[in-house]
Amino acid sequence: MLLPFLKLPQIQTQACQQAMDEAEKEYKKMSERIIESREAMQTSYAEFKSDALAFKSDALASASRACKTSITELSEYCEKAINNLQSHFGIPSA
Repeated sequence: MLLPFLKLPQIQTQACQQAMDEAEKEYKKMSERIIESREAMQTSYAEFKSDALAFKSDALASASRACKTSITELSEYCEKAINNLQSHFGIPSA
């Protein structure tokens, strides 16, 4: 009759080992999912950063063109205004 009681610790040890094995499998699955998610986020962030830098570069180039055009146009406008004033008041061009 004592024989079944002797097997009880062995059965409990096996059950505990199975539970630990299952927990380890789940841990590995979760760890892999986390790594995959992290890698996807890194890729997504790198693409976002690249797009943002390209946008910034385009915006700066566009602003630079706008400033150059505006300054050139303003300069031409001032030259015409000076020439008009000079001719109106009879001042010879230098």
